[in-house]
Amino acid sequence: MLKHILAAALALCLAVPALAAEKTDEAAQGVKAAEKAPEAAEAAPAPKGPEQLVCKYYTVSMPDDWKAIMAPTENQGMTSAIFARTAGSAVVTMVVGPRGVADGKTIAGMFAEQFKAEKPPVEKNGQYTFSFTQQGMPCQAWVGTEGDVFMVTTVTGNRKDAQTFIRQYVKSADYPKLLPQL
Repeated sequence: MLKHILAAALALCLAVPALAAEKTDEAAQGVKAAEKAPEAAEAAPAPKGPEQLVCKYYTVSMPDDWKAIMAPTENQGMTSAIFARTAGSAVVTMVVGPRGVADGKTIAGMFAEQFKAEKPPVEKNGQYTFSFTQQGMPCQAWVGTEGDVFMVTTVTGNRKDAQTFIRQYVKSADYPKLLPQL
């Protein structure tokens, strides 16, 4: 079961930079279209505040400078989400799945192997973290467990932007140990 989860998470993480670039381009085109038709932009209602994306494990209050490339989606017992900064500087991917009998260290080791990390995961603040490179970009992963689930969170690109997003906009009342302990 974990091998299937690892494969799905790896596929998500490898697709992230391309997805983020594609969505950022779409957003830029939307801004250009609004600039060409200012009267249409003026007629649009004012935003009502940050969009709330909710799943069983966490809630994300979307800031204006971030987009949900893939809102939290449950599929075959896993919940996945991808968020990207509209400036294209950072991407955050979160995958939650059942941990079975595996502990956090074992799960982190399997992900580190799949992501071809140069060094094994290290324990920090009750979680495991490791760095890796993906398509020439620096990445960081955190693996947390709580109850019978685990979550792997990866950040690609500007780590400071991604960590600020996680700290300020991603919250979990019921599963706080899943979120990266930054």
